Amino acid sequence: MKMNLKRVGFVLLGLVLILSVVACSKSASDTNSNSDAAETSGKYKAGTYTATAAGNNGDVTVEVVFDENSIVSVTVKENSETKGLSDKAIERIPLQIVEGQTLALDVVSGASNSSKAILAAVEDCVKQAGGDVDALKVAAVTEDKPLKESELTTDVVIIGGGGTGLAAAGSAFENGAKVIVLEKLANLGGSTALSGGAIAAPGTRFQKELGIEDSPESWLELWKERQSTSNPDSKYPDYDRVLTFMDDAVDTTHWLVDNMNHKYRSVEGFGVDPVARLHFPEVSGASIIENMEKTLNDKGIDILTETKATELITDDKGDVIGVKAENAEGILIIHAKKVIIASGGFAKSEELMKRFLPEFVEDMDISAASAGSTGDGIIMAEKLGAALYEDPWIIGLGMASRVPELRVLEWDPTKVLVNEKGERFMNENSHYAIVTNKVAVNEQVWMLVDSSEANAAVIKSIEGQLPNDEIAVGQTMKELAAAMQVPEAALVKTMETFNAGVASGKDAFEKEATTLVAVDKGPFYAFKFNPRTMGTFGGVKVDENYRVLKEDGSVINNLYAGGEAANRYLYNQVYMTGSAVQYALTSGRLSGEHAAKAVAEGK
Repeated sequence: MKMNLKRVGFVLLGLVLILSVVACSKSASDTNSNSDAAETSGKYKAGTYTATAAGNNGDVTVEVVFDENSIVSVTVKENSETKGLSDKAIERIPLQIVEGQTLALDVVSGASNSSKAILAAVEDCVKQAGGDVDALKVAAVTEDKPLKESELTTDVVIIGGGGTGLAAAGSAFENGAKVIVLEKLANLGGSTALSGGAIAAPGTRFQKELGIEDSPESWLELWKERQSTSNPDSKYPDYDRVLTFMDDAVDTTHWLVDNMNHKYRSVEGFGVDPVARLHFPEVSGASIIENMEKTLNDKGIDILTETKATELITDDKGDVIGVKAENAEGILIIHAKKVIIASGGFAKSEELMKRFLPEFVEDMDISAASAGSTGDGIIMAEKLGAALYEDPWIIGLGMASRVPELRVLEWDPTKVLVNEKGERFMNENSHYAIVTNKVAVNEQVWMLVDSSEANAAVIKSIEGQLPNDEIAVGQTMKELAAAMQVPEAALVKTMETFNAGVASGKDAFEKEATTLVAVDKGPFYAFKFNPRTMGTFGGVKVDENYRVLKEDGSVINNLYAGGEAANRYLYNQVYMTGSAVQYALTSGRLSGEHAAKAVAEGK
């Protein structure tokens, strides 16, 4: 049969074209160095990807959409980060990634863990999409712009935008002063925003409306009882000033509602503090900050975030006349008639913790204090000759485990604590600040649990964590003692005595019968727990108007301090529930009022 040569020619030409297309496609793929990107000739495999990374309070889940050549969008889908403090990171980091097509970003000040989690999750998504992570981490070259120096003038400048600073701003403004607030972090709030937000006060109108009878004398009795459990050689508290604070606290509790848009959800007791004098906000300490911030914004008060005060400016007489600060734009000089230090304590400053409280340095990583609590204002005042309070101490928040799954046990008074000797050392149902102090004086503290049904969820949650230096396991108490490396005979005797006390209802440490739960079903577990702080007692000495003092008792003119920057005189070594946020707000309110009135009077 004769073949149609013309037809054959077309077939051969078709085959050549097909082969050439295949060859071209293969060549394009070969030039892509990342095999995962073989489906595209661009930078990424277009699509939507998700990834999770560990944040400050738990996992942060991010969704990233790519087209072939760019990151189209970044969305934080799920997180358990602290509302208010993580907001700027969750808002800003995704936008900057998309706008700059980069992972070479600075973390948001005050929300570094949240920022890092978002960046880590996006990096994971980039890898899934076949992108070049290393290239995205190279910062773009930009022209160095000279930092400018600018100046502002005001009546009162406040260093710190936490509870103390915002209260001071609101009070100073309503007393006629022009105000500027400086906050070095990206978010307002400080330690107040991280707190539960309950403020204690005895005899408020809110208590009376609920039929609650309370008095400063009642609170003072409890105050003295708690402080007596700590350092017998301390010269503090100054109980005259404690009583004054209690009276002022009532006024502050009313002022927040009347002048600062605040609301209370309830007035209650808490834990081993049965008297209902804690005024709880609608949500948490972040609620207080949100309400005050809205008030200040409505009044038009200038609040400069990510602006760090670095130096107090003085004249030739040593009087404070302003503040020097730094931000992304450069140097900022603020001329002011009065300066209020509201920058918090020093629980997050390794340098100052080593100087003042070295015994707590190794546990700084589990502190609940604000990232901004680095003692900046205290040091600035000290450089001007301010007197520092003697024997500073920590604000105790109980204890904590370094295993996240065990955090649910931190406030459980039914559990048993033993030390490195295998011995109990306290009534576990004690005030959390006392717990901190007791835990701190032991070399190592362990919490013991058994395999009863009540502990099943916790035990299941740590299965993936074993083996772990923070956890010991034993089928018997003897095996557990060996795993804990504590004296076997001591631990066995301790737990036999404890379980006998549970059976009789009479505990050797007088623990309440309702909190006595036997530890008798193996296998047994022991978890390491360490003292946890949420701030510090210390700072600069102040007079009754919160004016900063020198060693000779004279005033540093025009300089005030409140909150953790000047709180030592209220306590020995035991924090009183609801008093830290209350003192922050009260000292802020009163220092702001005094400063504004002094300006008005030309003093």
